[in-house]
Amino acid sequence: RGLHIVPIIEDEDELVYFTNLKSGKSIGDVGIRIDVDVKVKSHWDKKFNRFGFSAEEVLNMGKIKNLKMLHYHISSQVVQSKDLVLLLKAAIKIFIKLKKVNPALDAIDIGGGFAVPYEKKKLYPIDGVIKNIIKTLNETVAKESIEPPDIIVEWGRYLVAPAQITIFKVLHQKTIASGPAKKWYIIDGSFINDLSDTWALHQKWHVVPVNNMNAKKLIRVWLAGSTCDSDDKYTAGGHYILLPSTENLETGQYQYLAVFDTGAYQDALSSHHCLLSSPAKIIAQNGILALARRRETPDEVGKQFGW
Repeated sequence: RGLHIVPIIEDEDELVYFTNLKSGKSIGDVGIRIDVDVKVKSHWDKKFNRFGFSAEEVLNMGKIKNLKMLHYHISSQVVQSKDLVLLLKAAIKIFIKLKKVNPALDAIDIGGGFAVPYEKKKLYPIDGVIKNIIKTLNETVAKESIEPPDIIVEWGRYLVAPAQITIFKVLHQKTIASGPAKKWYIIDGSFINDLSDTWALHQKWHVVPVNNMNAKKLIRVWLAGSTCDSDDKYTAGGHYILLPSTENLETGQYQYLAVFDTGAYQDALSSHHCLLSSPAKIIAQNGILALARRRETPDEVGKQFGW
């Protein structure tokens, strides 16, 4: 169908499988994943990485059947742009050595890691990072008289996170006796179900009011989901969110809140904890609104569990 799929080998069993395919059953080009021995500040700043081969292991393999691509993926939400280039420098050295015994090798996949500015704090510009990556790559391979390889990136989070916002309705509020915030705002959804990175990764979000934006009084609040779980909350890392007071809303009116940059992972990881319904999904494009999915009814949720 016009797609060129390159399987990435990242452990010994896969290596044996792909390199031992009999003639006529070859899947064509393959890539190999390395564990770059460079530590960076990021979401996944772990001591151990189970993915990929070490540089020593890969270089000891010599010629690898149909090797087309070198791949690494160090982390998510890399804090400093210089670390993205630092990783590339380490990977290029391995690429050059592999290229000498694997002449068909002509692509490098630098994985993900480009950070999303979830809290709307200035991070690093994408144009500058791309220029540094290309410049570093070209200069390094030129010293070895090697043609620059194709560059592949997996900056999916950076691309799709801004494509979605999540809107909640504040159902009611409760007073907090003591703490940085003064009120709980209870929403008509769940951070566990709808924005699971909130409790899984302690993700901070940019939260703004949708209506009541001219309220004269702003108060410190924490947000709580509608499940029975004490982890179903958002406190901005234990601080507070500054939002309009609801005291000036007319009877029957509700406060609505928007959470930005929720397009990556949140829907895919969503659930029905406490049997809450999946929210409606609306597509807004070129000034036109379309209902892509209506909110589930209680009966529809029950049927998923065989009731």
